[in-house]
Amino acid sequence: MRLACVGNALWDIVSFVGDDFPSSLGYHDGSTTHADIANLEPVIAALPNAYLCAGGGAANAARVFSSLGHDAAFAGMIGSDETGQRFRVDMADFGIESFLQVSQKPTGVFCAMIAPDGTHTVLVAPGAAPFLDAAAVPAAFFRPGSTLYIDGFLASSPEAIERLVHRAKSAGMGIALDVAGSRIAAIHRDFFIELIRTSCSWTFMNEDEFMALADSGVDDALARFSAGIPGVVVVKRAEIGAVCVSDGSVVESSVRPIRATDTTGAGDAFAAGFLSAAIAGSSLARCLRLGNRVAEHAIQVPGMAIDSAGLRRAADAVS
Repeated sequence: MRLACVGNALWDIVSFVGDDFPSSLGYHDGSTTHADIANLEPVIAALPNAYLCAGGGAANAARVFSSLGHDAAFAGMIGSDETGQRFRVDMADFGIESFLQVSQKPTGVFCAMIAPDGTHTVLVAPGAAPFLDAAAVPAAFFRPGSTLYIDGFLASSPEAIERLVHRAKSAGMGIALDVAGSRIAAIHRDFFIELIRTSCSWTFMNEDEFMALADSGVDDALARFSAGIPGVVVVKRAEIGAVCVSDGSVVESSVRPIRATDTTGAGDAFAAGFLSAAIAGSSLARCLRLGNRVAEHAIQVPGMAIDSAGLRRAADAVS
């Protein structure tokens, strides 16, 4: 079982801060701001006790899939800087086979400042991450029997996704897509819908992303949106749980109420857990339960500080 993940390579920096910390630096609490690396440097220098690791949605999914005891690969673009080297080493430490392209642009950075009430104030400097050359990803990445997992943020270059999907199909791989963001889903709505209808065995999205694609809420439109789609459509609903549809059959799974330490990467963890069961041929009900259990584990640690042994024990307990 192998998951070949492709997406933005970002160096994650997560720090637990006081209520007024973001505003003291000029950022609104709960906001997401895109900036240059140079603008982030004084913020990063001021962060207390930051947790650092390789991140980005696809890298997070690869980390969790590998932690569950399966083979995982990741393709992305980093910079030729110290941060890029740290990204490379961190992925290797988790046993992930990396196919990293190197740019003269700096490695992308994702910085989350988490207030005591759980509010996330996020700063993102994409750097080299969006410039992955899909044609230059080595053929070894596209291994028969593997599943391609695509971070939807790559839709800023739809041609890149189309090339990746074509190469994966030619290798006999399954296709999994995480829509990744409501804004990019709205901008590239027609592209995503066509991709889902023609190529994806599994599609993951949250409620906001679903609404961006379906123009309606999950309860009202899930069955209608999924009609005629050959693959499985999964909607992650945070504290409500998750729901999926396959061939007209709707399956739901609730979650236990747990106070989250950090929700960074929770959706990516869910997708990795779901796919580990789905690729093994488990029922949709078990896929949802395993996705929820893995996400539950992820939100109880800072960033993606996954305890592999603990995660596997939790996964083994899912019936």
